[in-house]
Amino acid sequence: MFCSLLFLSLCVFYSDQRSTPEDDSYIAAVVEYQVSANSAVNLENYVRLIQDAGEQGADIVVFPEMTLTRGNSVTIPMNSTVREFPVPALHPELYDEVLVSISAAARQNEIYVVINIQEIVNCITNPNDEYCPQLNLYYFNTNVVFDRNGTIIDRYRKINLFGEFTRTPALRPDLGIFETDFGVTFGHFICFDLMFQVPAVQVVQRHNITDVVFTTMWFSEMPYLTAVEIQQAYAQTMNVNFLAAGANNVLVGSAGSGIYSGSAGALISIMPGQPTTRVLVSKVPKVPGQLMPQDTYPGPIYDDPAAMDNLVLITDPSLPSHVTRLLRNGSQEFTLIDKDVVCHFRVNLAQREGEMGPFYRAFIHDGINVYSKRQVGTISCAIIACKTEDIKSCPYKFNKDEETLVIEELEIKMTSYNKHYNTTLKCDDIVYYPISFRNNKFPLSPKNFSYEIANTPRDRSDSSEKTKDITKQVYREHITYSIVLPINNKVTSGYLLFWFQNYRYRAAAFSGVRSFSGMATGGNRVCSVIACTGESIDTCGRRFENYISNTTGIFEELRIIATLPTPRKDNELDADRSAYFPVTLNTEIMPLRSDDYTFQQLSILNIVSIYDFLLTNTNVELYTFAIWGREYTTDAQLASPPSNQHDSAETTTTTTTTPTPTTAQPGSSTTHRINFILFIGSIIIYLR
Repeated sequence: MFCSLLFLSLCVFYSDQRSTPEDDSYIAAVVEYQVSANSAVNLENYVRLIQDAGEQGADIVVFPEMTLTRGNSVTIPMNSTVREFPVPALHPELYDEVLVSISAAARQNEIYVVINIQEIVNCITNPNDEYCPQLNLYYFNTNVVFDRNGTIIDRYRKINLFGEFTRTPALRPDLGIFETDFGVTFGHFICFDLMFQVPAVQVVQRHNITDVVFTTMWFSEMPYLTAVEIQQAYAQTMNVNFLAAGANNVLVGSAGSGIYSGSAGALISIMPGQPTTRVLVSKVPKVPGQLMPQDTYPGPIYDDPAAMDNLVLITDPSLPSHVTRLLRNGSQEFTLIDKDVVCHFRVNLAQREGEMGPFYRAFIHDGINVYSKRQVGTISCAIIACKTEDIKSCPYKFNKDEETLVIEELEIKMTSYNKHYNTTLKCDDIVYYPISFRNNKFPLSPKNFSYEIANTPRDRSDSSEKTKDITKQVYREHITYSIVLPINNKVTSGYLLFWFQNYRYRAAAFSGVRSFSGMATGGNRVCSVIACTGESIDTCGRRFENYISNTTGIFEELRIIATLPTPRKDNELDADRSAYFPVTLNTEIMPLRSDDYTFQQLSILNIVSIYDFLLTNTNVELYTFAIWGREYTTDAQLASPPSNQHDSAETTTTTTTTPTPTTAQPGSSTTHRINFILFIGSIIIYLR
């Protein structure tokens, strides 16, 4: 029954007039929802909560991850039924009860609704309705979006699973994007996706999105990744309005929801320490961070501090391996270095009367963290509270009675890797977040700190030669983070960086003699597209140390046309003196299937031959796509020296980007692929 849960809502009632494209703001609602295993009760509760949000004038309401269907699965026939009958409420016989009920509630309350469910795709009996690489049953973690008419307008499948061993990550890295009738285009993704370039960075930067929907069942981790802490940091760094709806299960550390607006921080947020279901409603400016002076915003809603002890928090297990230094009372200024990153700290700690409070340590880290068996590059400079002087006691969430140490001054300056723009994904490969976490489990308001990034070289007075070498490098990021007011309840302050590993691609042509592992030499001709782990040629033909999904490019079109000498026959051997092969390699270290490409040859006057190699399956994950040939007449000659024309303008290479639609059509999911059309035209390689 609905009354089996306690429902709370912040009673801020806005006009019941729906927002329009001409308005400078809209009304958003997010739901913090207590986890329940009863799917029928959940559905009844969702319908009531949609009505609650609608009565408060909300244009859109967002629900958390995996709090509706729980163990049950729902079919979403986007490529068949939804195209012809896109409103489940009007055709209940064609849809699951969940979709019918949510569609009806959205329609009745004239509100956009975003839900998250477990989706089932039957590729055994209906392989033509969906992309089906194998004849299997697939289970996906899926967002579904309904408009005011109850129409299904978008579907997004989670790309980066956090465990979830019974589910399959999205078979294609399609981004979630939908338009609204109030002039705002939203991107949306799910929970652990926030940690990865695709989709969290790409959806914003590639498509100029300013508003993002986030469904989550977050497991908060101190000191950097508690729920509201990272939600606010993402909104500020990406300069977006961020609508985050969190599942509530305090016994496993799941809690935290909010609506954030760029540098303005939380318009409304909660981080409850007790079982809670609550609707959060706020007006949202259409320009992130630009709040209207005449409007009021609830801001963070604090629970009783005693109740926060019920929220179980896990700890970053990598902290003991970080470079660190214990802070002492009084003013201090020092520099820490880890690999290629420098952190310069200026801190002033003041002791209040009373017993000794928490200790603080400075931390720096440049390395790899593992989250749910996924490797993520991370960099951090931070001040973290500890219970004792021992690093193993960090981080420590002290209580109010222990607030005897005040941070009078804090400034952290980081010299780090410069942001790199990935021209394939159309977004940055590195993202920096300003992080803070107080003992009430909320971050600092952006009003209480300053955060600046500049990529100009900067000298340091530090005498360390290593420090000078790093800080004087051109094209380095220089980040300054400082508090504005003295703080006495800070557990963590600093910044966290995520850098993302993705393959780059190079077009390559070669005609010469190569060595085969130093054992022999032989003539070789190649026209190829190959994956590289970095920008330089010496990173090509290599894999990352560990396999990471969704790191290869998606080729909308890939075609190589090579003009080569027609193979001549050696009459003595009765065999051709040269041969050319279609060579491919996928991430399973296997060649593509023969129906994934076409390979054709046309001989002209028996002098030259034109080879046409076309990729026909755009869903493959490629390491190599090449026309690879052997010229046997030059075997045993000296190997050709390295070329200095790694980016030669003489090679005819054209790269074209074809824009994809940024809006979803009713009844279809939005598809966004990397449009990378690489055409190597008429590369004429002559016999030496």
